Amino acid sequence: MKSESKIHLLEEHIIDQIKAGEVIERPSALIKEILENSIDANSTKIELNLVNNGLDLISITDNGSGISAQDLPLAFCRHATSKISRFDDLYRLNSYGFRGEALASIASISKVSCESKNLTSKGLIKIEGGETLTHQVDQNKTSETGTKIFIKDLFYNTPVRMKFIKSKTSEKNQIKKIVNAYLLTNPHISFQIKWDEQEKLFYDKVNADNFSNRIKDVLFRHSHIEFLHNENSYNNSHVNTYISKQSSRGNANKQCFIFINERFVQDIQLHKVILASAQALWPDGESGHYIVKISVPSDELDVNVHPNKTVIKLFKNSEIISLLSSTIKQIISREQIPKIVTGEEPQSFHFTDKQNVEPTNFNYREIDFKNPGQTQDYFNNIHNPYSNETLPYQSQNNIMRKFKSFAIISYHQKIFGLKLSDLIKLSITKILEASHKESDIAPLMVSRPFKLETSAKKECLQYLNKIGFELDQIEKTTYLLRSFPIKFQHLSYTKIVDFILTYNIYTNEQLFKKCSFDFLLEEKISDDFLLKELESFPITNLIEQKVLFEINEERLNKLYES
Repeated sequence: MKSESKIHLLEEHIIDQIKAGEVIERPSALIKEILENSIDANSTKIELNLVNNGLDLISITDNGSGISAQDLPLAFCRHATSKISRFDDLYRLNSYGFRGEALASIASISKVSCESKNLTSKGLIKIEGGETLTHQVDQNKTSETGTKIFIKDLFYNTPVRMKFIKSKTSEKNQIKKIVNAYLLTNPHISFQIKWDEQEKLFYDKVNADNFSNRIKDVLFRHSHIEFLHNENSYNNSHVNTYISKQSSRGNANKQCFIFINERFVQDIQLHKVILASAQALWPDGESGHYIVKISVPSDELDVNVHPNKTVIKLFKNSEIISLLSSTIKQIISREQIPKIVTGEEPQSFHFTDKQNVEPTNFNYREIDFKNPGQTQDYFNNIHNPYSNETLPYQSQNNIMRKFKSFAIISYHQKIFGLKLSDLIKLSITKILEASHKESDIAPLMVSRPFKLETSAKKECLQYLNKIGFELDQIEKTTYLLRSFPIKFQHLSYTKIVDFILTYNIYTNEQLFKKCSFDFLLEEKISDDFLLKELESFPITNLIEQKVLFEINEERLNKLYES
């Protein structure tokens, strides 16, 4: 008896609709895909129009590079892409879209019209339920480029999917979340968004320095929220954080965004790290808003975990978590000290400490001149009103204004100048003169290589080891840094090691004689570190070492002009 086959291949249009369920599960996912296409096309202006949360109409217009008229049918085929050509490209992605599934999925469950033009041609294609109705080609050259896509009647041929669409409010909130994510990651693009019959919302492009303006424009247009900002780098990874000072209980209306290589991602582990690290900023039981942007090399990130590409895998997850946590902790510590205003632009300087600390007065009647110590203290301080005071930076009213290589400080109704490299030199002196314990040394997660022109001298390597830098020689002129003194963590210690190796330094005296430490100012130094170092030295010490020098108004103006 002839058996009847029960296994057969699905027809292509059914496969397309199944694939669409993986990629386009709701309107927000569709909007995400077409926004990514417009951004990948190097658009500088994007217009998005939505009717009935995208179920009736989604239209997008951009001024990007456009699609060739001949390539329009290919653009709506499954696994058609211009982003990758071999498997290795999946781990070196610098664009949003790459799978080649989105447009094919969209076309299979809606009525699509796409008009696109590049410098050589103009084309129009209309597709309904995966079937191409018309394809027009115009070979006339044009000076304008861009693409217009109209998507109507979403899920019209798969009505069962409509059962999974949540309430209008829920869908609109999800769409807003996606749209806001791309507004935040692309401040260089101007956007126009229109919901139903409401007036258009305009978002002008801003430069990187004014990113906080884009945050306010997108998320808090009608309310005042203050954000605290900090950023840090380690190896080739970079973390940029914005944490709100305002907080509330629950999760309602919270604006929380995590971006990795400009991709909006949803990672519960990173979310918990951010909330835990920032907890000291908010009252117990409350949390606030945050925007966190993480950048890693493209080959250290896998975005192929899920079709919607909002779930990712970091190859150096623990390193990123550590960098993220420390970046936020610096914000917390900075909030416990005076506000620092940084910048290169000259600004008028005002004394802000209304309750100045009075200079220390020494009463000779209270001095026991038979005691050599008290006698010496008396003569040391009789002409010095500051005694052994340290600068009281715990006062919330004091302000230090930091410039590229110097700072201005108000204290005791006087203005002091501070050369930052001198302060760093004084701090390094203190670190090197202290005895090192094993607990003072921190191992590097990734060893740092140093390539020299000639081999380092034995005395130089011994000196580095003595002050807490452990190096291994792996080749004749190549060395690996395995650990470093924790007290150097706020400075560019790799540059210090490189300087010591290059000039074969083997004593502290040699180091301070040859090195001005100006090279450490080439990289940003934590304001928190500078303030704490200032606080750790008596004022007399700072003045004697000429780290602090009193300046009059004329010299202050000259410093600003410089």
